[in-house]
Amino acid sequence: MNTFPTKTPNLGLFRGTVLVFAFVLGCQATWILMAEFFRPPHSDFSATRQPAAVAATDQNGAALAASFGLIRGDLWSEDALTYLDLFTTDNRHSSNAQIEQAHEAADRALAFAPHNAGVWLVLASINSRFDWLNHEAAAALRMSYYTGANETELIPLRLLLAVQSVALGDSDFQQLVRHDIRTIVTRKPELKPAIVAAYRDTAPIGRQFIEDTLEEIDPTLLTWLHSKG
Repeated sequence: MNTFPTKTPNLGLFRGTVLVFAFVLGCQATWILMAEFFRPPHSDFSATRQPAAVAATDQNGAALAASFGLIRGDLWSEDALTYLDLFTTDNRHSSNAQIEQAHEAADRALAFAPHNAGVWLVLASINSRFDWLNHEAAAALRMSYYTGANETELIPLRLLLAVQSVALGDSDFQQLVRHDIRTIVTRKPELKPAIVAAYRDTAPIGRQFIEDTLEEIDPTLLTWLHSKG
């Protein structure tokens, strides 16, 4: 009977493979943990003054976390959102240097997370600070609607910008803005102050748009809005 030599496993190669795999896993764990160590706890979008101010205090931590994350779009997005405090209605005296930093942060975030509606809204806010008729601001605002039409936390700031945007003359854009107003009327009545703020802070064309929309959706709310002056 012919016999064939039995192959013995190459234990050295197996051990080497295990060590390489363990090293890769260790590097990955270190990469993730370092980013999480610096990651601030306040990472949600909020256009209200107090949470935005809290997030602003976390800018250094958010920037470090994003630097360690390298290609993690969620971390770069959180970094960009820490600049939201610059665009709240009672904080409109930020420096050009701060605006430029915010713009760079938003650009980096969108390079890795173009699906983040909150960052598109931050970019629209930045561009609108220089010119309300800015077409770049209008384009970013549209992207905020397209990527986050049902994200109700975006509505207060988005509505404020939308009724002042050059895009309001476009019928398709008007439908997007009406969707936000309809959402407030039907599902989020606690956001009615956002309609009041937008109505007070816009030009006559924006006011007329709000009035026409409410007359169609909820005339009672229109009467209430007029009573708020």
